[in-house]
Amino acid sequence: MIRYLMAAAALKLLSTCPQTRRTYRWLGDQWWAKRRIRLGLPKSYVDRAKLIHGLFEKHNFIEKGDQLLEIGTGWLHWESVVIRSFYNVKITLFDVRDCRQLQVLKRYSAEFAELVCEEMDTTPMQCEHVRNMLGAISSASSFDDLYHLLGFHYVIQPSGTLDCFQDESFAAIFSYSVLEHVKKDILSEYIQDFGRLLKPGGYSIHTIDMGDHLSYYDRSVSVKNYLRFSDAAWKRWFENEVQYFNRVQRSEWLRLFNRAGLELVEEESLYSDIGTISIGQNLDRQDLECKVLQVVHRKPE
Repeated sequence: MIRYLMAAAALKLLSTCPQTRRTYRWLGDQWWAKRRIRLGLPKSYVDRAKLIHGLFEKHNFIEKGDQLLEIGTGWLHWESVVIRSFYNVKITLFDVRDCRQLQVLKRYSAEFAELVCEEMDTTPMQCEHVRNMLGAISSASSFDDLYHLLGFHYVIQPSGTLDCFQDESFAAIFSYSVLEHVKKDILSEYIQDFGRLLKPGGYSIHTIDMGDHLSYYDRSVSVKNYLRFSDAAWKRWFENEVQYFNRVQRSEWLRLFNRAGLELVEEESLYSDIGTISIGQNLDRQDLECKVLQVVHRKPE
């Protein structure tokens, strides 16, 4: 628990003002870029590629030229790169700040091209096409060249709001480990916007990490350790701006999507034993033990 408390205190301190937040993020981006270049493509990224491709293949809703939206596209646009390598679609990449890492993306793409035929469920023709796409990505000289090649549109909106997009603009909206970082006080409106932005029959596909992100600094504590604390105590002592996460649980996520008018098509969640921690909230067993929520919703025709 000592490492947990130390991490919480450090992140709280780094959230003090805009200058400390910018410094933390800049240093973090530099460190992660060097580490990613040194270690190369992680297996977790291959697994993510298999997951997103499998979902798109299973539900078979994509047509040539469709417009898609990735929420929280991050350093590498990884899910979008995988989707575009398989499907001829246009993708809008949305984020709240620019933390792109071109050299890492190029390395991951080159390494994935060597693995894709054995790791992904593809025909020989598909495999050759995807490898050619990944090869072109790994040769891009700039993000502008990459976006021109892939038909990507990059949007930075520091407020995080989706007001800049027109109603019924997208055939799919997707994210990976992003929604847990959306501020809780705007979350309902945020999910409502998914319903507004999707075309009738469009799909919403999201993987949400509900683990206590501070526990990643201290593996001796429960993955749901944050449930020990009241909202007031959490906000005062633990919540921070540089690694914010909203503590929203499975049942509440499902209600938010339902209220946005989206129909649940599929849920594939990961559950974990949370141990014997004392819970300060009245939650059912599924909420308590759900660590990762993966949901597919559809907007009715």
